[in-house]
Amino acid sequence: MMFSKSALFASVGAGLAVAADSQPNYVVMWKDFKDTYGKFYNGVDEESMRFNVFKANVDIIEAVNTRNLSYTLGVNQFADLSADEFAAQYTGLRKPEKIWGDLPYLGRDTYSGKALESSIDWTTRGAVTPVKNQGHCGSCWSFSTTGSLEGAWEVATGNLVSFSEQQFVDCDKGDGGCRGGLMDTAFKYAEKNAICTEDSYAYTGRAGTCRASSCTVGLPKGGVTGYKDVETDNEQALMEALNKNPVSIAIEADKSTFQLYKSGVLSANCGTKLDHGVLAVGYGTDGDKDYWKVKNSWGATWGDRGYIRLQRGKGGAGECGLLSGPPSYPVVSGKPGPSPSPPAPPAPPSPPSPPSPSTTHYEKPPCQSDETIAQVQGASGSFCAPSCDTTACPTDVPPGTSAKPNCVLQDSGTGSQYCALTCFLGGCPTGATCNMLGLRGICTYPDATTHVKILQLSPGEISV
Repeated sequence: MMFSKSALFASVGAGLAVAADSQPNYVVMWKDFKDTYGKFYNGVDEESMRFNVFKANVDIIEAVNTRNLSYTLGVNQFADLSADEFAAQYTGLRKPEKIWGDLPYLGRDTYSGKALESSIDWTTRGAVTPVKNQGHCGSCWSFSTTGSLEGAWEVATGNLVSFSEQQFVDCDKGDGGCRGGLMDTAFKYAEKNAICTEDSYAYTGRAGTCRASSCTVGLPKGGVTGYKDVETDNEQALMEALNKNPVSIAIEADKSTFQLYKSGVLSANCGTKLDHGVLAVGYGTDGDKDYWKVKNSWGATWGDRGYIRLQRGKGGAGECGLLSGPPSYPVVSGKPGPSPSPPAPPAPPSPPSPPSPSTTHYEKPPCQSDETIAQVQGASGSFCAPSCDTTACPTDVPPGTSAKPNCVLQDSGTGSQYCALTCFLGGCPTGATCNMLGLRGICTYPDATTHVKILQLSPGEISV
């Protein structure tokens, strides 16, 4: 995987400073923002334009947070985008004329009148995978789809399996890949095809050739038997559905309050023009505020560790239109019928045995299972890069290393973040060199590419 030089050197844990008086210190905040999120721009004009957008967003954050509402906003990785730019890049819901196609309709969930649990949280019941990141691809619909399938499969079988969004982006021709789609159409695809595991068909954030025939099956063909929708504009009906499993919902997410959400229960009239697919994972009450808990697909650095709580009890279409989709979920059988296996391909010649994996992080490839072999534009060689989307960078380094692990890389094609050893003229492990990129460098191994094929991403596919 190749990273752009312009996406380097986010200062881990850097605070976003505010001046002591009532006027924000935009210059200091801008510098901290760029350091924290590894932001670089193409020349003075672009940086000036982005700085003005950033200032406008800071003003929105300050204006909202001084009102002591039930929610707070904050500077995040999207603070240099206008609301229109943000919506164009990070949503992607697209409704067809015929919802669900010909997938068997198994009835509508209407409120039965029975007593419901006072709160539900499927994240604590083991039916929700970690927060994922769609990056710049308009594939929100695929993440909502896999979330519903993962939850339904766990409820049916007791096994939580992370399913592949990339399979839907590449193989589901009823949807538009990164150009948008709909969960209902994707469920129709899942009815007719086995669904791959995330590990065997990883997300790249761009459409490619379908590789479903060579993956590990996580949900067998025949496992999806149909679907149910939920009565629209009815909070009790959605609550009753959530007593069964997580539910796919559609919302409007193109307002600044959603873009810059940080914590609390959002009650901001964020609209009902549905443009984003997400996953309802529960509901509850915080103080005097009833809420829906929603899993998003913008990574764990957005919102409340990747989640948002939306006001419950608003009536009508609900906050951000979440009741109007209509909400829906697949019906999954834990014992699907057998599906024919394709003929086994001829066994290829046995390749030479690869070198043994490293014993610590940041060594020369081959890497450990939680690392990616990476290259950075502008730096020669390659290295093992652990993920830091949801966890801190590992601190075990090769003996004699004084360079420090930091979460400084971002593949802007997918939004995924990675660690590297940052250095200044030296301190790298034996066999590695310090490639200077600006005022700091990263440790790379000059001959590492001879051991394994490395995924190369062109600069055009990685935005700054």
